[in-house]
This record gives sequence, C-alpha cells and structure tokens, in this order.
Amino acid sequence: MRNLSIGLIGCGIWGHKILEELILLCSEVHVFDPVIKVDNSLLLHEQVTYHTDFHQLIERPLDGVIIASATASHHELLGMLKPYELPIFMEKPLTNSSAKLKVIQHLDLQDVYVMHIWRYHPGVQLLAQLAQSGKLGVIKGVKSVRANWTSPRKDTDSLWNLAIHDLSICESILGAIHEKKQVVCQRHNGIIRGLTALMGSEPYYHFEVSNRYPHKVREISVFGTKAVAILRDEQVNYVTVYHGDDQSELTSESSERIYFDDTPPLRIELNAFLNYLEGGPAPFTDLEEGVRLTNHIIEIESACRIECE
Repeated sequence: MRNLSIGLIGCGIWGHKILEELILLCSEVHVFDPVIKVDNSLLLHEQVTYHTDFHQLIERPLDGVIIASATASHHELLGMLKPYELPIFMEKPLTNSSAKLKVIQHLDLQDVYVMHIWRYHPGVQLLAQLAQSGKLGVIKGVKSVRANWTSPRKDTDSLWNLAIHDLSICESILGAIHEKKQVVCQRHNGIIRGLTALMGSEPYYHFEVSNRYPHKVREISVFGTKAVAILRDEQVNYVTVYHGDDQSELTSESSERIYFDDTPPLRIELNAFLNYLEGGPAPFTDLEEGVRLTNHIIEIESACRIECE
C-alpha cells in the first residue's frame, strides 16, 4: 500500500481491471468516466472517489494519471492534461490515426508512458532472454498469433487494437522491428478484422491477428536452429522449449518447461508506474516507443490499403 493519489480516466472493461489493481497497489484512486458501461461495484470502495466531471478530477492533488479511455479520445485528453504537468500512463494503442498521432507529437509531452502490457509479461521477457542467450541456437524467426471472436472495441479495428501488442513483442524478443515484407488483410464492410504480416528475414517476425476466430488464441513461438520456445497463452506460467534441430525426432525427453513469475503483467506495469511516482526509474515503455510502434501500424495499414486497391 502506497501513499499515492492516482487519477484514472476511463472505467470501461479494461479500466475496471486497472482500478482493481490500483486498489491493491495505492491508497487513493479518483475515477473519471462520464458514462460507466459496466456494473462496477469497485466505485463504492473506500479508496475510490468517482467523478463525472473532468475538472473535478483534475483539481484533486494527484500524483499521476492513468488514461484508459477510448483510443479515439487519447489525443484530446493529452491536450487537456498538458497544462497540469502530471506523469501519465496511458493504455495502448497511443491513438488510432496518423492525424491524431501528429496532434500528440505537436503537444511535445515530456512525462508520458504507454501501457504495452506484453513488454511487461514475464513470459515474453523469458523468451527474449532465451533468444539472446544462445540456448535456442541462431534465431531464424518469431511467430505470434492473437485471435478471438469479435471485439468490444468500437473505435479501433483488429490491426490497431491487436497488432500493437505483436509489434511490442517483436521489439522485446528481436530488439527491433524490421521492414515489412508482406501484408495480407481481411476486411468486413471496409474494416480490418484479420491480418497476417511478415516483417524482416532471418530473423523474421510473422504475426497474425484476427477477430474472426471462434476460440481465443494467444501464442508466441521463437524458432532457433537448436530449439523452439513457445509461450502457449497469457494464462500459463511457463515457456516450453523443444530441443533439436530441423532433422531431430521429437520425443518426450526433447522438451522442458521453464517457469516464470506468475504475477499478472498488468500489476507489474502499474507497479512500474507507481514506483516511478515514488522516485524510482521511469517505465521503459515511453512515449517515443508508443510513437514508433504507431508509425509501424500506419505503414502496415497503408500496405493493406494498397493491397485492396
């Protein structure tokens, strides 16, 4: 428990999860959301004060602000918060268009960090360590799949909402995002609902996102010349490593599980922000990273547009 006062802007499906963690991690949470869309009994918690007016929230003595509102509102909220010079931690994606990204860049904000949650996932961090250690051999490529049925997000499509995670995972494991080689998208009524992209070559990064899968898939595979490492989904607390080269037989002795800390990554990233507010190091997912990944999304979206013409 910390002696911190945090403003939380947005308390929808994901904002509710953030609020739940903040109650565990800090002493006081001030929530602003003009329209609560979920049954949120947490608003009645003794540590929580609910505001329906933005100025009521911002006039409180806050240590920092977390933005979990609709993506389309991010640029406007950042402009409203700039005069108060408060540290800000905001949900991904940073924005949902190139025009709004330019607005954010023009604000010249200095103390803003982006919640790229998979960068804080201990399983992704373990995959990065394995890739860099040489245990898997020479890394040939990485593949990730992020798919489910439909999405509650109405202001972003599958590219903006899902692929931003894959790009952050790519940077975590491979250290950089290479030039896109090929993009294939699936549109429904003009909206991207599925997409497959290939970035770079040896090591390549191949990712697939979709809101047209009847079951949820969250899987990351790292392919090396000596072994393959797989994180099956975000709920497990281990990475499975399959040892052998491209000629090896797969046996029961070929695989091992490497366990990692099962602390929820949302708690880890919020903890990083709160530690910063107490004088610790800044979260490593800064605004520059948010802008960089958003620019990659814009490039991929442009490739999709060309493909459909």
